[in-house]
Amino acid sequence: MQDRYAGDIGDFGKFALLRALAPERRLGICWCRTDGDGESNNDGRHLAYLRSPDRFRQLDPEAFDTLASFVADVEANRCRRAVESLEALALLPADTLFHRDLCPRPQVDRQQWAAGMVDSVAGADLVFLDPDNGLEGAELGRKSTAVSELVALRRPDRALLLYHHQTRRAGGAAAEAAYVARRLTAAGFESVDAVRLRPYSSRFYFLLDADPALRVRLQDFAVRWGREAELHSARAPREPIAPSGVLRA
Repeated sequence: MQDRYAGDIGDFGKFALLRALAPERRLGICWCRTDGDGESNNDGRHLAYLRSPDRFRQLDPEAFDTLASFVADVEANRCRRAVESLEALALLPADTLFHRDLCPRPQVDRQQWAAGMVDSVAGADLVFLDPDNGLEGAELGRKSTAVSELVALRRPDRALLLYHHQTRRAGGAAAEAAYVARRLTAAGFESVDAVRLRPYSSRFYFLLDADPALRVRLQDFAVRWGREAELHSARAPREPIAPSGVLRA
């Protein structure tokens, strides 16, 4: 997550999803922040969704309207475009725990940073990790989350939610979801579900170790988002959970 992303289409999707999953949960958010120094891409400029309310607003009217007001305040210099500004929007439960320390460049400091992250969300039973890129690849960089960090966050009766941006892996979205899920189940997670949000670019959210009620909420979210979302179930508990609606193919 970077301050310059605040309020973009990615934030609309993640806030809508978190709001769908968070009721009756103590939420912890690990922003996995980076500063974006030296980058010159167009990331964070995806605000066109706000000019398409007919397409997006019905998916979560409160999140849409709040982010539209936030972006308007940023453009009028009434507010700073930053992660902390998003936290102040009151879109999430008031007792949400946050970890926003910048992820360090030197890998030697990563262990200390990760330990601080674990401590910051100690009281949460649903923890969301929001790295720029997602699960680590061949090497662990500042923009990725390590498998070992996910394992360190595991607790009885706690679910984890991981953001993962789709890569160019051969086979497309289904192959990517299956590959990430294999790595997570190999690390010991009992259940792995994922929803892929499609608007503008392909973004995965992997839900790990969720109880049946939370899995149903994820499935209902996918139903509500219709063509804008796609549900993947890579490994489920012994008794599969049926959604309360009908999923679109």
